[in-house]
Amino acid sequence: MRSKILNFLIIVMISATLLAGVELGIRWLSPQGVLTTYPEGGPLGLKDPVVGHTNRPNTVVAINAPEFTVEYKVDENGFRETRFPANAADDGSTIKILLLGDSFTFGASNELGDIWPELLAQKFLDEGMSVQLINAGVPGYNTSQQALYLERLSEKYNPDIVLVTFLPNDMFANEPIRTVDGVDVAYSDVSSVVGSGNIKKSSLHSVTMLKRMLMANDQSYTQLYLMTPRKAFFTTPMSELFQAKVETTKQVFTRMATFTQSQGSELVVVSVPQLFQVLQAAKTSSDPEVDPGLPDRLMEGVVAEQGFQWHEALPYLTEEYSSTGKDLYFRYDGHLNADGNRVLSDFMFQILAPLIETKAAG
Repeated sequence: MRSKILNFLIIVMISATLLAGVELGIRWLSPQGVLTTYPEGGPLGLKDPVVGHTNRPNTVVAINAPEFTVEYKVDENGFRETRFPANAADDGSTIKILLLGDSFTFGASNELGDIWPELLAQKFLDEGMSVQLINAGVPGYNTSQQALYLERLSEKYNPDIVLVTFLPNDMFANEPIRTVDGVDVAYSDVSSVVGSGNIKKSSLHSVTMLKRMLMANDQSYTQLYLMTPRKAFFTTPMSELFQAKVETTKQVFTRMATFTQSQGSELVVVSVPQLFQVLQAAKTSSDPEVDPGLPDRLMEGVVAEQGFQWHEALPYLTEEYSSTGKDLYFRYDGHLNADGNRVLSDFMFQILAPLIETKAAG
């Protein structure tokens, strides 16, 4: 009996030593952690009593992650630094477009020259179109926050077009806009954005590497996603929680549409899919229980009722991925990569160019 126990302990010790060696080797040769530092300023998020948080003005953030290394610079307006300044002189002929969204609009995980707002601005310039893009994307924003941020920025920038990017995770995070002491406020998970920790908490580097290996496969990625609560946003019948989130999202877009109409601006919403939706839509065999386009169809009623534009990028990105097989997203991080941003900028240009020409002519 004693010899069996001793053998067991020896096996455990050898296994632990091997696992520790693997972990240390990965940390040394291919670290999987995410290191965030602030060469200037503090955390990217700055608490705000109305919208929850904004980008901290005059801040530089450096991120070193397994899939990318990037530096963000935020200007004095709280917008990501741009080659096409938001305060450029306007002679009256320039069409101003206010971009509202979350990290996908801000350009998370990508250098400035690779994000779709910059690529789009360059396209307008190349085509000789007088257009000013104001990138008011804020990481972590939901639709409710975007609605109140729109109302704050509209008077200062007086946009001709308001372009809102919508993702299914916005619907997941949306809460009704509340009135507190006579002021409308939006709920946000501020702690996840304004924290000052330099190192993102993560599991063992070996576990993270294993997850990344699994997520590199389309089927494994979709199966892992469907194990999360967000599966409910792509399946029917809808749960009570899903129905409540849909109704809240409709109410917020109704508020946006009413406000932009009162300001003489045109509201355009571009629905940007998550990686899961693209992979699911690109599958040759359909799964009747999972509908990657469900969030868009659920918005059709409010779009028709309020009369604003809603454009789905899912078919466009799916076609690109199916035809080229080239990744458009960072698999583990989840944001668009440089290729994905390029494709989305092409889609945005197709949507906006005719609208801009009409407004310029009018």
